[in-house]
Amino acid sequence: MIEKLRLFLVVIEEGSLRRAAQRLRISQSAITRQLQMLEHDLGGRILERTSAGVSPTSGGHALAKKAGLLLKDYDSTMAEVRRLVRGESERLRIGYVASAVEEYLGPALASLRRTHPKVKVKMLDMTPGEQITALREGEIDLALTNHGTDLLSRDFYVRKLATVPSVVVLPLDHALASQKQISISQLKKETFVNAPDAIAPGYNQKIIQFCRKFGKFRPRFVSVSGATSLAEGLTLAANDDAISLNPVFISHLKLPNVVMVPIADKEATWDLFVVWQRGKVSRPLRVLLDALAATKL
Repeated sequence: MIEKLRLFLVVIEEGSLRRAAQRLRISQSAITRQLQMLEHDLGGRILERTSAGVSPTSGGHALAKKAGLLLKDYDSTMAEVRRLVRGESERLRIGYVASAVEEYLGPALASLRRTHPKVKVKMLDMTPGEQITALREGEIDLALTNHGTDLLSRDFYVRKLATVPSVVVLPLDHALASQKQISISQLKKETFVNAPDAIAPGYNQKIIQFCRKFGKFRPRFVSVSGATSLAEGLTLAANDDAISLNPVFISHLKLPNVVMVPIADKEATWDLFVVWQRGKVSRPLRVLLDALAATKL
C-alpha cells in the first residue's frame, strides 16, 4: 500500500501517466495496474482521465492530502528505527529515581556530554513502577532504579551499579532522632510507610525481610496518600509519625521536619541497577553505560 501511495502522488504531481512512468523508470502499464489495485482497495475512482492527462477526483484530492502526511510520518519513523537498529541514535531517554541522580547519573552524563555534545538527553523523573512500564512500552532507553529488576531481567539488560547501606527517615521530634546510628531492632514499635507495588515493586517485602532478619519482628505499615514524589512522601509520612527505611543515596534530599539516621545493621543493604533495552546499543548509550560502570561501588 505504501508504494502504491507513493506512485499515486507522483502521478498527481506529473499530471500524466506517461511522465510519471518516465520519472519512475517503469512502464505505463505497470503504473496503470498499481492504480487500478489502489482504486479497488479504496472502493472507488481517485483519478479522472482528461485530454491533458489525468487529474484527481474529489476522493483523489483527499487521498493526496492525507497520503502526503502519512508518508512523511512513515519515512520519519522508519529512519529513526533504522538508526536505532544500527545503534546510531543521537537521542537518549533516561528514566531515573531522583534520589540517585546526583551521585551516579550526574557524573556519567557529564562524561557523555564531553564525548557526544550533540546528543539530546531527555530526563524523566519516574517511580520504579513507572520505569518498568516505560521500558516495556519503549518510551525510555535506560532506567536507573532500585526496585523491580526481578520483573525486568528476562526482557532487558540489567547491571548492578552499586550496593549501599540503609538510613531510617524519622520525624524531627522522634525520640531516636538524635542517635548517630539506629538498629532495626529499635524500630519494633514503629509504623512504617507502605509503598504500593505499582510505585515501588518489592519495597514492602524488603522492609519485612529487614525487620525479620535484623529485628525479629514483623513491621506495621501505614499508607500515605497525596504524595507526588519521594521527597513529598517522606515529609507527609513524618507528619503522620511514620518512618521509612531507604537507601543511603536519598540522604542528599533536603526535607523539612525530617531527620535521616544511618542504620547500624551493615547487611541491611540496597542494590541500585541500571536497566536498558535489548538490541544493538548506540554509541552514546555505550559511553553512558561505561561511565556508569566506572562509578560502580
